[in-house]
Amino acid sequence: MKQEYTYKLVKEGEVTNVVVTPHPDWEEFDQFVELFIDHESATLIAQDIGMDRHQVRYRKGQHQFILQFEHYTGSIWIETDF
Repeated sequence: MKQEYTYKLVKEGEVTNVVVTPHPDWEEFDQFVELFIDHESATLIAQDIGMDRHQVRYRKGQHQFILQFEHYTGSIWIETDF
């Protein structure tokens, strides 16, 4: 079953925290990624699904970003890639 998510972007210095409701499960993060990429009108470049961290590279306009999800803290944030 596909989960519905809402999210808010909270800028803190060079990092943008992503507050997601409900918080995605580690195994279901790809469902949130699909929604996020669509809502942000972004282009997915690559996904690296790791043991401790999921990293999703995407492009929005002329800029590239990394959406990160860290397993141990449950933190989700965005960093500028270049």
